[in-house]
Amino acid sequence: MLVLFIAGCSNNTQTSSVTENTLKGAKFTFFDVGQGDSTLIQADDGTTILIDTGRHDDNRILTYLEKANIEKIDLLLLTHPHSDHIGNADKVIKQYKPKEIWMDGLVFNSSIYERVIDAALASDAKYKEPRRGEKATFGPFGIQVLSPDKLSDNANNDSIAIRLTYKDIAAIFTGDAEKSREREMVDSGLDLNAQILDLGHHGSSTSNQPYFLDAVKPEVAVYSAEKGNSYGHPHREVIQWLKDRDITTYGTDVEGTVTIETDGKQIHVATEKSGTPEPGSTSGKQTAEEPGAAVPMPDAININKATAEELQYLPSIGPVLADKIISERPYRTIDDLKKINGIGDGIVRQIKEQGKATVK
Repeated sequence: MLVLFIAGCSNNTQTSSVTENTLKGAKFTFFDVGQGDSTLIQADDGTTILIDTGRHDDNRILTYLEKANIEKIDLLLLTHPHSDHIGNADKVIKQYKPKEIWMDGLVFNSSIYERVIDAALASDAKYKEPRRGEKATFGPFGIQVLSPDKLSDNANNDSIAIRLTYKDIAAIFTGDAEKSREREMVDSGLDLNAQILDLGHHGSSTSNQPYFLDAVKPEVAVYSAEKGNSYGHPHREVIQWLKDRDITTYGTDVEGTVTIETDGKQIHVATEKSGTPEPGSTSGKQTAEEPGAAVPMPDAININKATAEELQYLPSIGPVLADKIISERPYRTIDDLKKINGIGDGIVRQIKEQGKATVK
């Protein structure tokens, strides 16, 4: 385990150690959930906040929560309805019965979203759709909503973005909000300064713009991505922008789960394994035959002929859905994918936006 000590509001660093299971203060755990997102925030008084729940085809978050001995969740914040962020939310709601659930309110046509909404409505949780400027308190944590002000019908840009404070330490989470929303946040006049930044959209250059980084001035940045992902996360520009500003950066793709502990004045960063965040590329995923090597991403993916591995280059398509796609062939149009249980309008929209899928 690699550990870094960072004093709040300074750039001094030195090695230190974090004692397991002796939380004194607050802890931010950025889980390694592949090409998804999930962060657990805990305080020593027992307050627990979970932001997003990982991919629908990867339930590692449930194992992580069990190993962390989580018994309750005070706030479940689902930034936006894409399946890599709300994938296990229905299971989390049923098992941990959160006291409060936040969603952005964007109606999304996918079976995953529908399951989450059904679980939320069936629970005793207080349901809320927060908007910019609203404030809330959960135990020792203060939260101010940075975005959205109003919905734009764009799932990424309608992500709930917050600034969370614990004593003198602040952290910002923006989901997949892109640069237009970042500009709105900067122009809003709200306090964006924070020591910790959860990089937007898995480290994509559609987010994390220089003007936003300059407004936040983080000492530590963390992104969540899968190693060798087909989106090229983290993007080269973002890594360079972070280096230019001497922002210490961690990535779950190469360092596994990243944990930050704080007493409210200083922060300790620990990683599951050693690694150096580097720019991704669109070269794709590693092969089992040659670890570290990559299979070039096809220019086009014929959903009537592609292998299960090739189909997984499509947004939100994992091994289970890839097998289902193969079993339901042939398709006349991309929209025909919606006949598969687990694929709705939202996933089809993402596939079309990627522009790789074809039926010919």
